[in-house]
Amino acid sequence: MATATNIAGKIVVGTDGSDRATKAIDYAADRAVARGLELVIVNVIPEMPLPGRTSAASRIHDGVAYVEAYTKAAQERLNARVAEVMQRFPGVVVSGQLVHGHASHVLAQASKQAAMVVVGARGQSAPVSVKVLGGTSDAVTAHARGPITVISDFAEITPDGPVVVGVDDSAQAKVALHLGFEVANARRVPLIVINSWDIGPYDAFNADIWAAAMESITAECQQMVDEMLAPEKAQFPDVQVETRIKRGRPGVALVEASKGMGLMVVGSRGRGGFKGLLLGSTSKQVLREALCPVVVTHSTELVPDGPEHI
Repeated sequence: MATATNIAGKIVVGTDGSDRATKAIDYAADRAVARGLELVIVNVIPEMPLPGRTSAASRIHDGVAYVEAYTKAAQERLNARVAEVMQRFPGVVVSGQLVHGHASHVLAQASKQAAMVVVGARGQSAPVSVKVLGGTSDAVTAHARGPITVISDFAEITPDGPVVVGVDDSAQAKVALHLGFEVANARRVPLIVINSWDIGPYDAFNADIWAAAMESITAECQQMVDEMLAPEKAQFPDVQVETRIKRGRPGVALVEASKGMGLMVVGSRGRGGFKGLLLGSTSKQVLREALCPVVVTHSTELVPDGPEHI
C-alpha cells in the first residue's frame, strides 16, 4: 500500500477532485498561510481503477491504456488544484501528490508525520440531502494516529471565531479540552466548553423524578467541568472561558453550538464508548453536521508538540 511522502511537519489535505473538496483545501491553505507551513494536496486513486459500467465493454480489453489515461487525468486535476491554491493564497508553498492506494489508509498514515491532516466530511458521490458521514472521512478519523480536521458540507470558515469543546468525564475529553485551550490561546479567541446530559429512553417513565432532580444534576455536571478546567486555566490564564451545561443529546447540543465558531474539538469517543469502538455516535453526528471545522482527537495522552498548526 503506497503512502504520501515528504509530509513531515506539513499540512496535508485530501482531495477526490470534487468541488466538495475545495472547502477542505481552502481551510488547509488558510491554516498553512497563518502558521507559515507548507501545504501538500494529496489525491489518492485506486491501484487498478476499473472503468465505469457504461464504458466497460469498450475499454476493458485495453486495461493498460485505460489506467494510464485515468492516472493522467487525475494528475491534471491535481495540478489544476495546486495552481488554484497558489493563485488564491499568495505566498503559500504548496505541492500535490498523486498516490495509488486506499484513500483512508493513506491519509490515516499521513497523520503520523503531518502537522495536520484535513479531509472533507463526504466525497463527491454523497447526496446533499443525506446527512451521512462519508466512508473515507469516517475511516480516516477512526484510524488516524493524530488529530484530524474534518470540514462538513455546512461548515463556514471563520478562523477568528471562538473555539468550542465538547466534554464529558472520559480520558479522551480531557485531551480534547487541553487541545481546545491550546488552540484558543494560540488564536487569541474565547473558549466555550459544553457538557450535555440527557435521560435515557427507559428513564422517560420517571420524567417527574428527573425534572425534580434537574438542578442537582446540572450542578454536579458543572462541578465536574470546573474540576477539569482548573489545571487548564492555570496553564492558560489568558484564555477567556465560558461553560455551558446543556440538557439534551450531546450531538445535537454541539451541532447547535457550532454556528459561528472558528473550530470545534471533540474526542473520537466519550465515556459511552466501549473497547474497540473507534468513532462514537456523538462524534459522527458532529462531523457530518457541524457548521464549523471539527478536530477529532484520538489519543488519551496529551500531545506535547502543541497546536500551532491547527
